[in-house]
Amino acid sequence: MLTMMFCVAALAESVGAAPDAGYSWPELATIAGATAATLLIVQFLKLPMDKVWKIPTRGFAYIIALLIMLGANIFTGGFVLEEVPLLAVNAFIVAAAAMGTYQLTFKKLE
Repeated sequence: MLTMMFCVAALAESVGAAPDAGYSWPELATIAGATAATLLIVQFLKLPMDKVWKIPTRGFAYIIALLIMLGANIFTGGFVLEEVPLLAVNAFIVAAAAMGTYQLTFKKLE
């Protein structure tokens, strides 16, 4: 009975707590977090970028993915210079996943 009361009290506290908004750096350091952020940023900036510069979307997605992953590693304190090549390879995975997600979701709406 006492255990149940503690569980109810913990749930009551979590219900009243404000939800986290947006991303955190540790979330962006994951492949899934970086993919979602890359997809959103590229879709938001693609049209304005096409009006100014004709940058291929795949290249732009890769650059955004690499910047997100580098930033996430720097701001989480996990940045090691020797891991930059690995981040560059992982940025290809993130960019490809973001482009594939676009094909499955947004492209069907057009």
